Parts: sequence; structure tokens; C-alpha cells
Amino acid sequence: MSNFIFAIEKINIYLLPLAVFFILISTAATNFFLILTVFIAFVFCIKNNSFDEIFKKDFFFKICFLIFFLFVIGCTYTIAEPNEALATLKKYTKILYIPFIYYYLKIFKNEKIVLNFFLFGTTLILILSYLKYFNIININNFYEYAKLLSITGIDEKIINTKSTVFQHYIVQGIVLSFYSFLCLFKAHDNNNFILYFLSALAFINVIFLNNSRAAYIIMLILLLLSFYKIITSKKTRIAIIAFLIVFMASNLSYNFKNRISHISSDLAIMQTDDYNSSVGMRYIWFKIGIHNILNEPIIGNGTGSFQQSTINYFKNNNENFKIGLGNFISNNPHSEFISISSQLGIIGLLSFFIFLYLLLTCPGGIMSVATSILVIVASLFNSVFYDNMIGLFLVIIIGLFYKSKFAEQN
Repeated sequence: MSNFIFAIEKINIYLLPLAVFFILISTAATNFFLILTVFIAFVFCIKNNSFDEIFKKDFFFKICFLIFFLFVIGCTYTIAEPNEALATLKKYTKILYIPFIYYYLKIFKNEKIVLNFFLFGTTLILILSYLKYFNIININNFYEYAKLLSITGIDEKIINTKSTVFQHYIVQGIVLSFYSFLCLFKAHDNNNFILYFLSALAFINVIFLNNSRAAYIIMLILLLLSFYKIITSKKTRIAIIAFLIVFMASNLSYNFKNRISHISSDLAIMQTDDYNSSVGMRYIWFKIGIHNILNEPIIGNGTGSFQQSTINYFKNNNENFKIGLGNFISNNPHSEFISISSQLGIIGLLSFFIFLYLLLTCPGGIMSVATSILVIVASLFNSVFYDNMIGLFLVIIIGLFYKSKFAEQN
């Protein structure tokens, strides 16, 4: 019996590590192992009677529950269809994972294992990304088999993007941005050349091979943070800047320059009332978000309401578009601030600001600051907790690095 209990405890230790290992590999595997992690933490909370210890002593965790509770209340007055409201509520359930991930790590003290599994899994995808980009391997054969067997949901955006492997380029870019910073941090602490090399490879992948402009911004802000907190040598800073200049002059910079130039072209075509672009659509969603908060400022339109409020906006406003309105009809306005304010009004938006403030100011060291930067910037350009994989990744690293200085002590 004791051997059986020991085996179960061993399995529990590897639940969160496996979830983070699969973050860029398999959505289903990450969901499965993360749900098991949260379930085990919940069971231990009951067993140890630790709910008071977690939730009464830390206001941040109370805010996590408050935000979810507001979404539950939002279901009672929403203008959305019941199925849309419930689907949205299900997506934001992941905010509740944060306290339990934190508690799981506190119980099992397996932070090093979690970090190592994250590094192993992401390094594998980083290598495959380069192999795909330079056509060293033909991964399209795997995609064809996967579609034939229906074993994974690989869509055309992944297949047609040169450097993405199993996840959307936005997800891969955001994860690799954080991975690059983490490798640099650990390399500096341990004087590990391999980690320095992997950090540089991930940086190049994000800036020069990936298509996510949000990832570019995150990566560059984390680079500045590195200059301030990690890379203190002037010679090293100059070498990195020179390295970037050389790459900007190479053919590898084409993808980066092309994505940046799209911003000016998007702005130009918007002058002709053509919003068929990434910037154009975000601009319209921003207008709708402002309209929503002005019309329902206190409690918003309810959970899952952004799609219906968009339909109502177009019915009541004569917009002259050169793009079908169906392209805008979505519950995902690609900004967590717009999404939450439209659904939950000022009350929800203020709660989210408190959530971000507590995350940014918690005494968790440089990795906690990096986590805060990732969450804030990603929330500006994506509905991160509405999104499945970005949201799962964020709740994992928030639980991992919130008030935790273990990485600095290793």
C-alpha cells in the first residue's frame, strides 16, 4: 500500500511539468495535465484544510476569484446567447487555475522540474522550427498524416507559416519570447554557454522568423530588462547591438521588416475605409469597445457579449466598409482590455487592472517582472485568457513565478 501511495505521489510531481512540456506541442495534452494538476491541488487543499491559508493571506488570489465571479454574474444579464455566455465562462475558468498552481508548487516543491520540462519541450520545438524554416525536414508529411488520422487540430495558418510547428505563430512567438529571457537568466546564473546559445536562437526566431508583432514587442522589452538587470557589461551590450545590426542587414531580416512595413500599409488603406487588415480590424474592435463602455459603463453587456454587441453596433451605425461585416463578428476583439471592459464594464476592467498591478508589484524578483511584462503586453494585443493556449501558458508562469524567488536562488 505504501508503495502505491509513493507511486501516486511521484506521478503528481510530474503533472505540471508535463503540462508545460507540451505547451507548444499538443493543446490536448497541456489541457489534460493542467486540469489534473489543478484537481490534485484542490484535493490537497481539502485534505490539508488550506483554503484559508491561500486565499485569506493573499489579496491577489482573491482578485482571481473576483474576476471569475464577475463573469459568472455576467451570465445572468448578458445580451449573448446562453451557449456563447457559457463558452466564454468556460474559457475564463482558467483564471481560477492560478491559486491552485501556486499551491501545487508549494506542496510538491518541484519548480526545478517544471522549468526543466519547459526548457526541454520548448527547445525541441525551437529546433524543429529552424529545421522547417530552412526546409531541412519536410514536416508537411506529418501534417498530412495528422489530418488524415484527426489526431491534432493543425490548421492552414500553421502549415503555411514557415517557422511555426504545432501552434499558431502568436502562441509560439509569445512562448519563445519568455523562453529566450528565461534561458538568458539561467545562463547568467550558471555561466552556461548552451543556455546562452539557446537564448540567442530563440531571440532570432522570434524577431526574424516569426510573424507575431506582439512577440516582437515583448522580446524587445525583455531585452531592455536584460540590459538593466542581467547584462551589465557594456562590452556585452555593444556586442549584442552589433549582432542585431548585422542580422538586420542580412536576408533573415526580411520577415521582420515585412511585418513592420505592413503597419504603415495597413494605416494607408484605412484612409480609404478599407479595414481588411490586422491593424484595421483591431481599430474597429477598439471603436466598438469604446462604444460598449460608454453605453454600459458599470457592468458591461455581460459574459460572452462582444459578438452580439458588435452586431448591434453595425445595426445602429452606418459604417462605410470595403470588407464584409462578417469578418468583424467575433467574441475575440484581440485585446483583453477591450474584451473585459465590454463584458464586465468598469467593475471588471478595474478588477483586471488590480490583478495586473498586484502581479507587477509582487516581490518575486526579475522573473516575476518578466512574467508581468508578458501578461500586460500580450493582453494589449490579444484576448489572452479567452485564447486557449496563450491563457494556459500565462496561468502556468504566473503560478510559477508569482512571489517566487526560487529561480534566483538556484
